[in-house]
Amino acid sequence: MNLGRFSSEILRGIKTADTPYHKPTHASAFLVWYSKPTSDVKTVVELGSGTGIVAFALAKLYNLTVEGIEIQSELVELANLGAKLNEVDDKVKFRNLDVRDVKYFYKPETFDMVVSNFPFHLSGKGKESPSKIRRLSRTTDLETIKSFTQSASYLLKNRGTFVFVFSPNILTTVLSYLSEVNLTVQRMCFLHGTPEKEAKLVVVRGKKNGGQNLIIDPPQWGV
Repeated sequence: MNLGRFSSEILRGIKTADTPYHKPTHASAFLVWYSKPTSDVKTVVELGSGTGIVAFALAKLYNLTVEGIEIQSELVELANLGAKLNEVDDKVKFRNLDVRDVKYFYKPETFDMVVSNFPFHLSGKGKESPSKIRRLSRTTDLETIKSFTQSASYLLKNRGTFVFVFSPNILTTVLSYLSEVNLTVQRMCFLHGTPEKEAKLVVVRGKKNGGQNLIIDPPQWGV
């Protein structure tokens, strides 16, 4: 998989209808960059799709059909507006749904790829934002992360691809959760602000019931 160097410019030209408390971040760009699909990927679901920038980019850059699942109705409304702004409303749609409830709305093994930018901060760590939208988008607990991995496994076809970006602080826990639901990490990459600084983000990619062959890609810079 030849990705070249990471650049947040990958999202240049992608339009979003944002709120002051929910705007695209480097994590969104990092996720899109690492989600470059293989030829067998046609359908994608994004868990926690926010205002839709990842879904729009996947549709525009790679000509994929994407469904976004988002618990906050305000963000779903903005995402639907963004789909029209990007002229991808024929390829992208969003559902106002808790990721824990996907089994009530989708058949198992529906999608070729699952992607997600996990909420970044663990609840109880540091000062919480007064904005409800920002808290729900950026703050989580480990049980919620576990539900993301369980729903991803449910939705993903056998041998399908998953790509998740999150804080390195929870890497070992996430790897354990993924293993429990037969999601095998096969590639991993860290994103640093500068070469001498610690990593700010990690992205993992693999397959459901995939083989054990982990590749650590060269570190990237640019947070």
